Amino acid sequence: MAKAHAAAAAGGFAVTICIVDEGGHLLRLDRLEDAPLISLRVAEGKARTAVELNMSTAALEQAVAALPSMTAIAGIYPFRGGIPLRQDGYCVGAIGVSGVLPDQDEQVAQSGASALAA
Repeated sequence: MAKAHAAAAAGGFAVTICIVDEGGHLLRLDRLEDAPLISLRVAEGKARTAVELNMSTAALEQAVAALPSMTAIAGIYPFRGGIPLRQDGYCVGAIGVSGVLPDQDEQVAQSGASALAA
């Protein structure tokens, strides 16, 4: 969470950051000042999607572009900003970020996810 906060602050991004465990259960949800209210739900949805599918939501976004019917699956958030958290080769949770442009959400999420690689 700290690395994601730092990346958001460095970019001046008003986002919500969500971390879930390997079962998709909420561990932490932080809405930064001026982040849109809807970003609460979307950040959590991105994190849950990333952990449940064990893939980044950026990869899912590409798949949906090829198969638009996937957007009809309830509870799936195929938008950049959700990244599985991996440790020792296992998915241990996910981080989801929402509130700014998709590339910026992804940048903040990547920063947060990189904490496990360090």
